[in-house]
Amino acid sequence: MNPNEEKLINSLKHQAMDHHPTLKPHTFFKNKFEVSLFYVENHVDLMLTVRAMLYLAMKTIDPELCDEINDRYEKEYIRQILTIANRLLPQGEEALLDDLNLYYRKDKLREGLT
Repeated sequence: MNPNEEKLINSLKHQAMDHHPTLKPHTFFKNKFEVSLFYVENHVDLMLTVRAMLYLAMKTIDPELCDEINDRYEKEYIRQILTIANRLLPQGEEALLDDLNLYYRKDKLREGLT
């Protein structure tokens, strides 16, 4: 095993113990993954979250479709969507990809690729 491979393996072992994966294999649907850090408090929270996504999508497509009642809650809807986006961002996979990229560069496995 060359030194770069050994360094990559050691780094991957460290990464595996340091981060919780965002995606995990789905227990029912084979060859699919589920997002482990996406959660809601209850059905009301789920409905409010979906409403926030729909409202912001509608407002983006046609601002005149939305009514004044929803406009008052616009900042709350944006906060909900940003919270979801933050939960869905991979936690730790970035470091894994950085380590793989460094390994590829050092072993010159990507030479000739544009």
